[in-house]
Amino acid sequence: MHAETATRRSVALELAALGTAALLFIATLRVRPPYVDFALAAAAVALIVATAGRSKQLWRHAPPPVARGAAGARAAALLAGAFTLLALGALAALALLGARSGDATLAARFLNPNFLFAVPLYFAWALLQQFIFQFYFFGRLLHVAPQPVAIAVTAIAFASVHFPRWPVMAVTLVAGLYWTWLYLRHRNLWVLAASHALLGAALHYWVFGRDLLASWLASRPVV
Repeated sequence: MHAETATRRSVALELAALGTAALLFIATLRVRPPYVDFALAAAAVALIVATAGRSKQLWRHAPPPVARGAAGARAAALLAGAFTLLALGALAALALLGARSGDATLAARFLNPNFLFAVPLYFAWALLQQFIFQFYFFGRLLHVAPQPVAIAVTAIAFASVHFPRWPVMAVTLVAGLYWTWLYLRHRNLWVLAASHALLGAALHYWVFGRDLLASWLASRPVV
């Protein structure tokens, strides 16, 4: 009992420090150039590697996945795929509703060939984010909060890092809720990253009309 209390206390302190750092980051760097994201990614990788053993230990005490092995992977892929298809349909509808009558750029948004190259590049960035929020952050929240609260807080944290882009925050809040619930059930980050990459690229290309690949190559921040 004493060891469990000590673990909960240390996890709570760790989350408090992480939350304070995140709030400072959000307050001071609302729009940032790509090199800041790369630096943050490097720091996140270092954090994940340094705490991998502790993270695995914490997850051993979490509720087990509903299925393991090939069956679990198939179930995770089906659930992630169904959500992704529904969300892609919603994003396409948003793009159509937001387009002006006779908008000549609408077809270009959907047919931009750079979309096909942006998705696999986005995948690596998405996988890192899923590691941070689902594996690292959510795994710790489960030790200090009930499951529904931990899922909600993880989704809110995921949405908050996109501040002040309110439309992106709204979309990522919904996606974050589903992805976190799905990770709790199946512990599969790969399908989450694939869903994230497809939806993130679709949001920028279809809804916002922003060419992610061109922006990355030009080293300009995506606002």
